[in-house]
Amino acid sequence: MAKPTILLTIGQKNDVTPYALSISRAGGIPVIAHANTDFEIPDNVDGVVLGGGASVEPARYGEEYDETIPKSQDLPRDAMEWAVLDAAVARDLPVLGICRGMQVLNAYFGGTIHQFLAKTKYDGDHRPTEARDYIAHTVSVDGGRLAELLGSETGVNSIHRQGINRLADGFTATVFASDGLVEGFEGRNGQVLAVQWHPEELTATDTASANLFEDIVRRSSARTPAMS
Repeated sequence: MAKPTILLTIGQKNDVTPYALSISRAGGIPVIAHANTDFEIPDNVDGVVLGGGASVEPARYGEEYDETIPKSQDLPRDAMEWAVLDAAVARDLPVLGICRGMQVLNAYFGGTIHQFLAKTKYDGDHRPTEARDYIAHTVSVDGGRLAELLGSETGVNSIHRQGINRLADGFTATVFASDGLVEGFEGRNGQVLAVQWHPEELTATDTASANLFEDIVRRSSARTPAMS
């Protein structure tokens, strides 16, 4: 069977290598999409990975930017990823959201985001000053597809300042940090999985992280015609 083509969206300042390697190790062919408001999803794409990066513009989920917090935006990327999701929904493509990608999915489908977790009730271990593969805390997994991939508990390399506030309709939160923050959700007829941490940094050594990429490749493979 032909390898599936996985579209990876990423910011200009983000390192694409860990994502591309993780997709390749899992048996997919990564196609990189950097921020471009004129972007159109290629016809041969079988699945989508929304990578990490800058914060989603608050206007995308009906809020104004809190000027008291560190500002991090990538408006062209917001526009590109909204267009990618328009196409993914229209084509019923499988999607994996990672960190920012999870927040993009939530905002796109009508949910909201905590702009700065340090100003909320949640604990302060979601963005420690450590290497990107540092295991900051564990998460618990409460059923669903993510439990099949991750088990009931797994350690994660937390690298985020924002988090899910109100979960969008159509999604089920199945992964949680010990402070109650949503760390993973799934839904949309089984086509969407999303996690808040960065599994691409851990796939070489962590089975649970590798499983997430193997899953998106496997789901995408179901759309790929066999080679003649």
